[in-house]
Amino acid sequence: MLAFLFALGVTAFQFVDLGLAAAKVNHAAQEAAYVAGSNLEAAGGSVTPCWAVAGGLTHPRGYADAAICETVVENLGNVDPNLVTVSVSPASLVERSKHTPVHVTVSYSQPIGSPLLRALMGGTFTSSSEASSWSN
Repeated sequence: MLAFLFALGVTAFQFVDLGLAAAKVNHAAQEAAYVAGSNLEAAGGSVTPCWAVAGGLTHPRGYADAAICETVVENLGNVDPNLVTVSVSPASLVERSKHTPVHVTVSYSQPIGSPLLRALMGGTFTSSSEASSWSN
């Protein structure tokens, strides 16, 4: 009986962790959409956005849309940025003119460690959130 209660406790702990990660992803997408709509300038001279480069989320300087990547990482908290994908539409800063909707999608694929939860949900849980903002 004790082993069952322990397994149930570990499963409940990870289930709550998945919910918190989903809330962080949602908040990060909303904040990144606000920044994407507010900041129409590229960081540095690069035309490659930071979210399209491996490791660009953690080291966005020198790439376009550095403010978006910094915002996503800041709002995710302790979530591993290597497991996060970001997409911004329209991707090109040239296409983002005034009064254009900007869509940001943030996805996080979290591995599931609890054997019971893994049996029910699979090996990973993907949280995804899309947010939009109008450019100024």
